[in-house]
Amino acid sequence: MNKRPTVLLMDEDAETLEQLQTMLLRVQYHVLAAVDGHAALRLARTAKPDLIVSDLLLSSLDGYEVWRILRTDPETAHIPILVTSALTIPESNQPWRPTPDSEWQLLYYDAYLPKPIDLRRFMHVVEKLLLPEQAHDIPGGPSVILAIEDEKTGNQLAAILKGHDFGFTTTTSLSRALQLVRAVPPAALILDYRVPDETIRNTIIQINKLVPTTVIILLISPHTDFDKELLGYCDGLLTTPLHAVHTITSLNRVLELCGTRRRTRTLSTQLITATRNLRDIQQMLKAQNQELEYINARLRELDSLKEMFTSMIVHDLKSPLGAILGALNFLEGTPDDKPNPASHALITGATAAGNQMLRLIQTLLERQRLEDGHLKPDAEPFLFSHVVETCLQQISSLLTLHHLEIKKEIAADLPVVYADPHISQRIFENLLDNAIKFSPRNGTITIQIVPENDYIRVSIQDQGPGIPKEHQARIFDLFTQLENADSVSRAGFGMGLTFCQLATQALDGTIWVESDGETGTTFLFTLPVYHEDE
Repeated sequence: MNKRPTVLLMDEDAETLEQLQTMLLRVQYHVLAAVDGHAALRLARTAKPDLIVSDLLLSSLDGYEVWRILRTDPETAHIPILVTSALTIPESNQPWRPTPDSEWQLLYYDAYLPKPIDLRRFMHVVEKLLLPEQAHDIPGGPSVILAIEDEKTGNQLAAILKGHDFGFTTTTSLSRALQLVRAVPPAALILDYRVPDETIRNTIIQINKLVPTTVIILLISPHTDFDKELLGYCDGLLTTPLHAVHTITSLNRVLELCGTRRRTRTLSTQLITATRNLRDIQQMLKAQNQELEYINARLRELDSLKEMFTSMIVHDLKSPLGAILGALNFLEGTPDDKPNPASHALITGATAAGNQMLRLIQTLLERQRLEDGHLKPDAEPFLFSHVVETCLQQISSLLTLHHLEIKKEIAADLPVVYADPHISQRIFENLLDNAIKFSPRNGTITIQIVPENDYIRVSIQDQGPGIPKEHQARIFDLFTQLENADSVSRAGFGMGLTFCQLATQALDGTIWVESDGETGTTFLFTLPVYHEDE
């Protein structure tokens, strides 16, 4: 590998990141670091490191999720992954789940080291993953530095460690042992303390402060005058004469105890961090909830004001409009003073427009009441053909004003409808008003009513401009105005169609629109048929 290897570190623990980064920088590796899963994923995809060292659990996106995503990406699938975790995990490509209620999934990684990390062993594993052709075989056990002045005892202890697959380095010099520990900290340091010495004591205290992750074990004799205060700076004792089984058992026990204690500390730290993050999220959600409650209260207040304002407008408009219509009817119906044809046409047109405005005002009120749930349908059986005739009589003057004809296609066997007759009439009136508004002069509006399963289907077809397909889905939305040059002058606010949709749904029917997008539009709606058992 000609270029400087790049290693991506993924860990939330700042102390672990610092330790691993220090070790890698000493051997001239290029190091990238990420403390959450999403940041790690971005770095892995952009930098494409030669090795990823990852904790199992990360914030925002867990480590195993990051590995799974990287393994499925051809550009990152080849990157080896070294897992470091305080949790015990199965071998690679074996089923695993983080919690009992989680789904089983496969873990994909190339090597695993438990936390607290044996840094000397970590460097051997990194070397083997990055340079497999140059790396030596890695012992299966932890790394140990032996600082034993007695060569015979040192060799005996080295033979015991080698027989149990420990990685070890021996030295008879205390200063050399200190250099080795500070350069690449091992899992354990065994110091010869059979002859107590102030220098050894100071070295033990110094190592304990500089490299707290290294387990310090003292080799003593049965007759050693042991300084009890020194127990606070070391983790275990080995007593001469050495016996292989007893030595390995004691060493493993001390390493396991210290590892468990430090893993517990690591997990506790992660738990505290997660709890703190959850508390922050809880506070944020609480603040957002309070803000939403305030906004909802304001919306309810505004909605109440809107309803009151709508009622006031309707009341204020209906009163003078009623007076105007009454005056027009009086003028038109006075037998002693019949208006001339021109005046009669004007009065007829004004009456038609006034009645149309009255229906619009009523629609405004009823749409609001439907939205608020205050208008409850009062269903009863009736013939819809009667509704059609009533509406046509009411708008006859409007049809005359616009020079429009009505073509009726009503099935002879039309069944009785079970719905609210007033609301049904209002639906038909609004759709008919809409057809009149967009029909060309001298045009024809076709009304078709046929039975269809347990419903009747009512359609009102005009010959005006069509509605493009892309706009048909939102034609019933309030305040929808279509961009149509032919109908801009006649555009409204869509209240009538919105009312029709709300009213049809309240009557257990459906409403929709059909148009080729160029010429002519058909609005259709259904109403349920009456059955004897209703």
